[in-house]
Formats: sequence, structure tokens, C-alpha cells
Amino acid sequence: MPARPGPPASDAEAERPWEYSAFPVTVARAEAVSPAWMRITVTGEALQHFAPWGLDQRIKLVLPLPGGGIADFGLLEEPTPHPSHWYTRWKQLPEGDRNVLRTYTPAAIRPQARELDIDVLLHDPPGPASRWARSARPGDDLVITGPDARAGWTGYGLHWKPERPVQRALLIGDETAFPAIRGILASLPRGARADVLLELSDLRDDLVSPSAPAGARIRRALRDGAGPGRRLEELVREWTAEHGDGPAQDPGLSVWIAGETGAVARIRAHLTQDAGIPKAQVAFLGYWRIGGALVG
Repeated sequence: MPARPGPPASDAEAERPWEYSAFPVTVARAEAVSPAWMRITVTGEALQHFAPWGLDQRIKLVLPLPGGGIADFGLLEEPTPHPSHWYTRWKQLPEGDRNVLRTYTPAAIRPQARELDIDVLLHDPPGPASRWARSARPGDDLVITGPDARAGWTGYGLHWKPERPVQRALLIGDETAFPAIRGILASLPRGARADVLLELSDLRDDLVSPSAPAGARIRRALRDGAGPGRRLEELVREWTAEHGDGPAQDPGLSVWIAGETGAVARIRAHLTQDAGIPKAQVAFLGYWRIGGALVG
């Protein structure tokens, strides 16, 4: 687990009404790191307060309006208001007059350098985030929301929260989950074992294997025309067949699953119902839905 920040430095900071803040940032660099991934590095003085928890941290990108900038829906008030305020105002705006919101996991967080990396998976046909990432240039402005270290440790936006020290991890996901899987792998204690099951369309887009810790056992399945999640389900069933009753009897096992919503639900059901892994040891999250927008 990452180091947990101490209490806020002052009473004024302790009065922040919510666990996260809005961070105005500027694009510093935009780099294609594989055929389907763009790495966007953003910078801004406010990032000195971004909580560097890593793991599967969720943040929101508030993409610029077509003409640039952000609509006035209260997000940039200081301190950042509760979402019941700014999100309600955002919803009341005409769709063409409000900024697109998308959820991502940071690829790297460097508060001291006032920098944050976001790996954006490019889709075809492109959605709003893909279009933005392809055209992003140094100097472009946007806003992100994420955990604020001044609020102390809250765990806001984290789904990987094992109830006991991790001795063994099973991490499962498609491309949308790769940044989060990298963050979780980097957090595992020395000596922990990790099995990683990945589904992707192009082996060149594997952002997990190059930085995986020694001893992590990674299996990859090419989608190769199959429906989203189908190859991943096959990998999971192969894994459970190989390990027999062991996972169900291992209290040190922590499982994390993310990807297409339907596939995630089927994989969780197999692991908990068929393989007998206790539900408390399985974290799961649907990042996107077939025919719907990317939500994570």
C-alpha cells in the first residue's frame, strides 16, 4: 500500500468539504507510446496537493469545450464544492454547452514536479477523449479532479483495498485496466506473488509487462475478433482449472477485475460461485459497456 499522508497541515485545510479537488492543468507533453496509447503529461502548480496514492486511483478529465475552456458550473470554486452542487449544475447545462467528463487512472503522479501522466486508449471510431488526446498539444488547458492530500488519507477513488496484507494477487483486465494494474503491481509488498491475466487486440499495446515486478506471472490473450472479454474469460477459467481448490482456501489472495461491464460480472460470478473465492476477496469494477461510453 502507498504511504498514507498525515493530517491536514492547518485548520483551514481541514475544512475542505470533500475528499477531492479540481486541479487546473496544462498539457506539457503528448507522446504516442504504442499504436493505441497516447501518454498525456499535464502540469500545474495545484498538482503539488494531488495525493500520490497510485494503485487504481480514479480521476476525472474535464475535457475542454470545442472552443476551449470550461463552462461555468461551479467546479473551479475554492474549495472545490461537493458534486451534489457542481455536478447538478453541469447536468442542467445544454449538452452542447457543457464539458465532456471521462474517468481515467493516472499512469504516474509526481506532486513535487507538479506533473501527472494520463495514458489514454485511442478508440476507432474515436470518442471525445480519443479525439482530445490525438490533438493535444503543449499549452492546452483542461481540468482534472482527484484526491487532495490536504484532506488526509481518505482512499477516495480507490477500489483496491484488501482487508489484510496481500500475499497473492490475481489481477484481471482488458486494455482499459492496464494503467490500474500497473499501479497495483507497483504497490505489492516484497515477496507477494501476482498472476496477471490480460486481454488486448495488439501485443504492442501491452503497457503492463515491461514494468511488471520480477516474479509476476503474466498471461495475455489476443482478442482476435472475439467479443470483448471472451478471451479474458477463457484465461480466467484456465487459471482456476490449474489451481483447483487452492484459491478458495487462500485467505492471502486478493483479486481485482476491471474491463467491459458484462465480462467483469461473468468473471466475478465464476470466481466466487464456481471457484469458491470469498466475495470479500474480490474487487471488481465495470470500466465500460458495449455500446456505451468509457467510464474508467
